[in-house]
Amino acid sequence: MSSEIKTVKAAVLGVLRDDTILQGLLTKDSNDDWPIYHTLIQHKIQKPCVTVEDVTDQGEVSGLKDGYDGSNRYEWHFAVVQIDCWSSKHADERDQLQVAVQKCLLKGSNQDTLRSSGVIFVQEPSILALDEPDSKPPLWRKSLRYRVFYVLEMTA
Repeated sequence: MSSEIKTVKAAVLGVLRDDTILQGLLTKDSNDDWPIYHTLIQHKIQKPCVTVEDVTDQGEVSGLKDGYDGSNRYEWHFAVVQIDCWSSKHADERDQLQVAVQKCLLKGSNQDTLRSSGVIFVQEPSILALDEPDSKPPLWRKSLRYRVFYVLEMTA
């Protein structure tokens, strides 16, 4: 993945961590953090939690200088960001997290925060239930895949 997706993913993580509705559904973990993790965490996760990972990142650089003054070039990117909502208690808890994540990422005030990181559009997610009720303990998981479009100024 490109380094630019790190900026977008950090913005998504920040928006989710700052959301008071999500915080009300979660309890802080042993590190005193909200359990909203990048998937490459280095410690045991607690459930319920939310994980964020970038699945794909494709970019295109325009052939012409496309700034109004003719001096800038921009990279236009499309990425798929997967957000998983996890519970070890029951499906209702997982579904509450899913609804809170959707409201958080698609509501107006958070769009400004995401735009400051180059995100110009977040599409409604595709949602897939990936429950494992027969595992010990049972695991309830919903995967939300968001298409995210973002623009970054080219350097060099």
